[in-house]
Amino acid sequence: MKGRGVGTALVAAGLMLASSATPMSGQSLPGIEVTAYAGALLPLSPLADQGDSLKAELSTKPMFGASLDYWFGGGLGIGVMGGISKPALTVSTVDQGTGFPVTEDMGSVDYVHAEATIQYRPNLPGAASVMLPYVGIGAGIRNLSFSTEAGIEDVDDIVLVISAGGQIRLGERSHLRIDIRDLVSSFDAAVFDDSRRQHEVLLNVGVGLGL
Repeated sequence: MKGRGVGTALVAAGLMLASSATPMSGQSLPGIEVTAYAGALLPLSPLADQGDSLKAELSTKPMFGASLDYWFGGGLGIGVMGGISKPALTVSTVDQGTGFPVTEDMGSVDYVHAEATIQYRPNLPGAASVMLPYVGIGAGIRNLSFSTEAGIEDVDDIVLVISAGGQIRLGERSHLRIDIRDLVSSFDAAVFDDSRRQHEVLLNVGVGLGL
């Protein structure tokens, strides 16, 4: 519920900014764009899940990042993006003596991701042209640096990135951008004796400039 509330607030803020933007041509123009983001990390999968005996999960936390995109003619583009967050790690187990569940706070995790994607944004006709939607797919790296008390080695995982979003111009060179990204990876830690596919959703609202 907490993660859903953070996501709703970010979308609402983006829509409020968009409603005050000056309508301009939504044609996709060649060039470089730089965007700074504030958003939220929403983990959809536990790091480890061994039924009732053990579960390790990351919490929903704010995330900050930036992207650099180059758009070719015809709506095709390439982009690189990075972000950082500090979610909390909790491990839930069952007390062998009482049989009751026990949840332990294992401190914060430095969550850093970097990615490169191929993107496409079509030109929309008529009134819809004030919006520049896009979809993208690519790959990157996710680094998890755990606290000392967690007793888990830091890991670098390859991620598949699937993204979608939209951009509205606020001025001649500035824009508002809202996007959602799914980082798909496989977390394999010996301490959990478990390998699991991960889905971490990044919900971002950004303001940027065309160069």
